[in-house]
Amino acid sequence: MNPDASRDESLNVEHIVPTPSTFISDQLPKMSAMLKQACPSDAVIRFEYDGQLRVHIDVRRFEDMAQVESMLPSLCGGIFGDVQRGLAKHHSFFHRVSALVAR
Repeated sequence: MNPDASRDESLNVEHIVPTPSTFISDQLPKMSAMLKQACPSDAVIRFEYDGQLRVHIDVRRFEDMAQVESMLPSLCGGIFGDVQRGLAKHHSFFHRVSALVAR
């Protein structure tokens, strides 16, 4: 290979500038939108991070809680696991479904 030819080729190479990773900030709105479509319209959806990312979905009716609890593991490619139910904090008469987010 001619040394002059390799210099010409290197001038055509575009430098890649590293961009900051926005994986979580890109994924949370997508997950929220998917959950809003799948949950009852009056559901309150929140994410919490305390070493692990969790989603909390508060619903009014017990039947809605059972529905959310059963469909949650199949949403978003199965990223929601360890599904638990309980009472919603700071929302009287709401039921809470919580799950660990595996991303």
